[in-house]
Amino acid sequence: MKTLILCVDRDDDLGEKAKVASPVMGRKDNLRAALALGVEDPEDSDTNVIFMGLKLYKRYTAMGREVELASICGHKNVGIESDANLVKQFYMVLEKFTPDTLVLVSDGAEDEVILPLISQRVQVEHIARVVIKQQQNLESTYYIIMSAFKSPKIGKKIIVPVALILMIWGILMIMGLVEEAIGMMVTFFALFLIIKALSVEDQLTSFFSDTREALRKGRYLLFLGVFVSLAIIIGGIVFSFIKAKEEVVLGEFTFRFLENVWLFLLSGVFIYTLTNSLETYIRTGSFTNSSGTILLTIIGSGLVIHSLFSMVGNFTEIKSHINWKWTIGYLSTGIIILLVSGMIHIYNRSKLTSTRSGLVR
Repeated sequence: MKTLILCVDRDDDLGEKAKVASPVMGRKDNLRAALALGVEDPEDSDTNVIFMGLKLYKRYTAMGREVELASICGHKNVGIESDANLVKQFYMVLEKFTPDTLVLVSDGAEDEVILPLISQRVQVEHIARVVIKQQQNLESTYYIIMSAFKSPKIGKKIIVPVALILMIWGILMIMGLVEEAIGMMVTFFALFLIIKALSVEDQLTSFFSDTREALRKGRYLLFLGVFVSLAIIIGGIVFSFIKAKEEVVLGEFTFRFLENVWLFLLSGVFIYTLTNSLETYIRTGSFTNSSGTILLTIIGSGLVIHSLFSMVGNFTEIKSHINWKWTIGYLSTGIIILLVSGMIHIYNRSKLTSTRSGLVR
């Protein structure tokens, strides 16, 4: 039985720090790569991932298996670009070594996003997650925290947003706006959680990348869509805050703000998606498969969110009366649209996967 031990480095520390080209195939080349990365950054966990791969290589060889070791890397811009590189390199490895089973080695859940794509091609028999052992004392804890502060990924995605929320809270407290400070903090924290849950950072990166590309190539329809979307979203946030200020209770303030702002956010995304689809159609003569599912998802989400806000407002007595017939109708329609959108997405993805499999074979 042929087994592939696959080490994953999603943010390409191997290439960025050690200048090692990937994919890295074979035991000797992976050992050299691990040593090179360890010399450049002894604290990088990806070094230990490769060493774990080497350990598993030795163990499987002792079991009498035919084993190959490979390391694949993504890109420093973690997201669409890095995952595309991982898939591309994975297919390159498969062309050289056709395994029956696969062992995935990573240093955390972030690197394991490629698992669904891998499991479609090769049976995954084991997942080895590397956890770096630390001495459990105050000095080590302090060191880990300070290292986290220095990490660009953690700093940009977590520390900076939390620091901005606390700074705004502190300024409002100094001005004597205690209730407003608490309301703003809860609102921003809720938005922060939504942004993390829906991976809005990746969408914004794509959003601004498309804007620069539109200006560079003269795609004015897409640029207009971006401009209008931003205007709607920013205007919606300001409008929603002004409307919510009329409420004196913190819970009602938060409810009113979210009740008003969601429509502007979805409208901005809808217009951007629509103009992007039209721009694609003008250039290529066809729409992308994802355009329809995204638009359906936005419409379905809008109906569901509208219904939920109506019901929550009625149950908490913020809203005095709602038409239950229309509310249940909107909710049911929204759920049906979301289910249809999900089925279309699954169908398109399976069709794309089968096409890729045919090309690789």
